[in-house]
Parts: sequence; C-alpha cells; structure tokens
Amino acid sequence: MNFKGVLLLKRDGFDYYEDKSGRILSFPFSLAVVNSLEIVNLEELKKQIKAFVEINKVLRADLLIILSADILFEKDIQTQDPNIQSQETQKFLDIVPFESISTKLLPMEQGLRVITVNKNLVDAIRTSFEETGFVIEGIVPYESLGQFSGINSLDIDASKTIIGQFDSLKEASFDFERGQKKTIPQIESQKDTSKATSLRLYIMLGIFGLLLLVLILLIVIGG
Repeated sequence: MNFKGVLLLKRDGFDYYEDKSGRILSFPFSLAVVNSLEIVNLEELKKQIKAFVEINKVLRADLLIILSADILFEKDIQTQDPNIQSQETQKFLDIVPFESISTKLLPMEQGLRVITVNKNLVDAIRTSFEETGFVIEGIVPYESLGQFSGINSLDIDASKTIIGQFDSLKEASFDFERGQKKTIPQIESQKDTSKATSLRLYIMLGIFGLLLLVLILLIVIGG
C-alpha cells in the first residue's frame, strides 16, 4: 500500500501532513525564493524542499496538493448566458497578474466561478516534490474540501478527512496542460476535440474490423 500525503499550499509557504506518522510539518517561503506568489529562485526552492524532506525524513508518498484561498484569483459570474460568461471570464483573466496561469471553471447555481492560479508557482512545488520521489495525484482548490474549505492551515481532523476523500478529490484537480489565458469557448473546444478524437478512433477500428471480415470471407471463398 502506497503512503499518502496532503500539502496545503499558501501564500507564505505550505503545510504538509504525512498519513503514515500523523505528523504535520510547516515550510515557510523565504522572500529570496518566493515573493508575492512569484518564483524568484527555482533551483534554490528545489534545494530547500529536498532538504525539508531529508531532514524531516518525510516518507515518499502519493501527494494531494490543496490550493488555499490566498493564492487563488477568483470571480463569480452571476449569469447562465454562455456569451456573457465568456466575455466576463476573458475580462477577468486579462487582469490576473501572471503570464502563465491555470484556470478551473466551477458551475454554480446562478452561474459560474472562475478560479485561477499562477501556474509557475504550482509547477515549481509539483516538480520539486516529483524530483524528490513523490507522485502528485492531484492539485485541488480549497472549495473542494467541503466543511474544511475555510482552513488556512492543516490540522489533524482536516488532514484525515482529506486522506479519506483522496480518490474523489483527485477528480477536482486542475488541468495543468493549459498554460495560457483561455476563455470558456477555448476550454470547451478542447473538450470537443478530445471527443472527436475518440469518435475517429472508434470509426477507424470499425473499418478495420470490416476489412478483416471481408478478407476472411475472401479466403474462405477462394479456398
């Protein structure tokens, strides 16, 4: 059985919960490494995280990263009109102060919530742990935590609940293949492209099966 861990990423550092031992460890960011959510020195950050793992003898684990409210940029769009949603989303993304972002759209009863994070920051944390032997299973916004969505630090109760919901929370993970500021139509277009690719695959397999059947019939008749 693989060990599991939870990392709560905050503006000033992160908290880490190790399921095996039940420990909660804190890692503060130095301003010389991370300042105002921007990576100042990536290599030094990697060195510090590696030292954090080694000094504390943190077990390599399947890791779930939770994004706290203070590192996210969010906007609620109070309309069901897709055209207005698209326009408002674009306006919002244009003012987010990062060139490389990851965006998640959460449906709401009266509209849509747009959630954005600095992709470079999250990628830096992800790759730092991956290079140390961890497996990142998901990167999840705080809203997905339900009763613990308001937490600004990890405690035992919240950590155990997150571990208990580990697999379901992975489904709420950000898609970090998107690095640019994309609008709703562009995001939906990606989904449509994926569906079209699957459909073409099924058609090709069907044609191949039909040709194979014809070949078999020709061999039988010719024999």
